[in-house]
Amino acid sequence: MEIRILGTAAAEGWPAVFCGCATCTRARHVGGKNKRSRASVQFGAHHKIDLPPDTWYHEAVLGADLSRLKYLFITHSHPDHLSIDQLDYLDAPFAHNRPLPVSIYGNKDVVEILRSAFGSVDTEKARIFEIEPFVPVEVGELVFIPTLASHKQNETCLNYVVSFEGKSVLYASDTGYFPEETWKFLEHLHLDCVICECTDGPNPGGKYHMDFTHLFAVKERLEEMGVFRNGIFVATHFSHNVGLLHEEIEDILIKKNILTAYDGMSITL
Repeated sequence: MEIRILGTAAAEGWPAVFCGCATCTRARHVGGKNKRSRASVQFGAHHKIDLPPDTWYHEAVLGADLSRLKYLFITHSHPDHLSIDQLDYLDAPFAHNRPLPVSIYGNKDVVEILRSAFGSVDTEKARIFEIEPFVPVEVGELVFIPTLASHKQNETCLNYVVSFEGKSVLYASDTGYFPEETWKFLEHLHLDCVICECTDGPNPGGKYHMDFTHLFAVKERLEEMGVFRNGIFVATHFSHNVGLLHEEIEDILIKKNILTAYDGMSITL
């Protein structure tokens, strides 16, 4: 199974829109892995987590192919993770020769936004499903299990454990240090790969986003629990406010055996 990390930035992108800080200026000059779009990840041809406003860029520049997308899971309702207007282009005259309807899964807030857009939970374009934390959803050859994130107040924000062919991946985007309910659930699993956000980098965080300290603590706790051993651990979802370019982040994380994600990064399990 190929897993493609299609975006690795926080909500403002990197370089951030309208920003003239030193970090964004350096990123514009150096380019390459220092240019980061809004976060998303794709599993094979049919499954995807989140629909950021940079989805067209992911297709045109990074080579993502969403023409066969069947299942879309949303972490929460923030517009960098659910760019609702893009769903207008699922069918003709904008899209042809693709499977419809697309099944879209999310929490109560996400479902309300989708219902407002489509006017129903079941249309020719999409079928909409409300999901609950820790209740598995079997879709095609994959199983998605939502876990609780610590992020937006007054919303049940989700991360996902994705399982296939005896492998399991935790995708944790837009979350601080995991709630204890999530840790209790994870203790019964074996994770082959963890893709975890690190929005704040060296800056203090941990409540609604991760910093380096909390990222390291997550990895260490998973290892101590015996849930994660000798797998692939990747940091993603960076804000330009970390003040570091890709190689500078990489130099810090590699000491903890953590890979630094970049747009278009591919992992094969």
